[in-house]
Amino acid sequence: MKNFILYLTFLLTSILSPELSAQNQPIKNIDWSVVATIPPASKQTSAIGVAGAISGTYNHILLIAGGTNFPAGMPWNGGKKKYYDDIFLYLKTKDNLRLITAGKTLKLPFNLAYSAVCSTSQGIVVAGGENENGLSKKVLILNWQNEQLHINFLPDLPNTLTNAALAVIGEVIYLAGGETESGATDHFLSLDLANQQEGWKKMNNLPHPVSHTVLLHPANGNEIFLIGGRKRNPGDTSTIYKDVSAFDLEKGLWKEKQPLPYTLSAASGISIGKDLFIISGDLGETFHQAEKLIAEIDMEKDPVKKERLNQQKIKVQAGHPGFSRSVLKYDAAQNVWSTLKGILPYGTVTTNAVHLDQEVIIAGGEIKAGVRTPNILQGRLKSNK
Repeated sequence: MKNFILYLTFLLTSILSPELSAQNQPIKNIDWSVVATIPPASKQTSAIGVAGAISGTYNHILLIAGGTNFPAGMPWNGGKKKYYDDIFLYLKTKDNLRLITAGKTLKLPFNLAYSAVCSTSQGIVVAGGENENGLSKKVLILNWQNEQLHINFLPDLPNTLTNAALAVIGEVIYLAGGETESGATDHFLSLDLANQQEGWKKMNNLPHPVSHTVLLHPANGNEIFLIGGRKRNPGDTSTIYKDVSAFDLEKGLWKEKQPLPYTLSAASGISIGKDLFIISGDLGETFHQAEKLIAEIDMEKDPVKKERLNQQKIKVQAGHPGFSRSVLKYDAAQNVWSTLKGILPYGTVTTNAVHLDQEVIIAGGEIKAGVRTPNILQGRLKSNK
């Protein structure tokens, strides 16, 4: 009888919870689909999407806030970048995401984009970023409780900073890199959410200055991984990294790991179990072409030649082919990278990957130079090919 009960329990578990058993299997693919859209910004009639937006989860709610776009035209045609403070909340349902802030006006304390973001047990932490007034050193924590959104401030960063990366382990958040007014930084900081009064602590510097990088922590591991990114070089093209380094939390040291298959910046990333996933990103080919032309334009004195170069730059930027549509997987135990067979419907950069229930969510982002998408992608994790 005891054996029969055990067998019945196993059978019911297998029937009722196939997703549960799949979670324990290695992820071999991610199936992507568009499940929702980001509404138009205030006083706009159509949704054109945002890049650099805040996105995170708390209490099974997806939050998307802030971001930038070019509502009056592309930047090479004189369009100006606009920053936002709108907040949108979504409830995860079986098949999609349902907007639950329709008719409500939720706002950030100020316009904000390109912040470092991570979801923690206490709320969604948002560090630094920028708006029309410059770079920020403010740190926010947002959480949804009792049908209300609460926004509080954590200790300021030591300096103003944008395009940095955040990761969390337990109650401690770690911040890597980013850009100051003078360029990319190699700073590596930590903040204990249980002892906020101690403020941000400086840790051993990164192996190199970097912005637009990904910072991830494999489950049950003792390392934090710094993956890809870029660094502006005055008067020259930017360095785009394929380097991967891991910080040993016990030894307090950085160690080189197997590099990415190619240079990559402004990607999004997520850890699932012991594996790390890097989603989309900019390989830098078009980015470098535009940078070279901008440098030539700055040096050229002849107005006719200057305009000719400017038209070449516009052609390069307007003809942007889009970003990588691949998802890379890192096996931390084997120190190897592989590419998933499935591809994204489109590549997207300057956005975050969020783990919500058993799916990966990618909200908005830039899909070509200057072009945003209002789409919210959902990726279903697959343990089979």
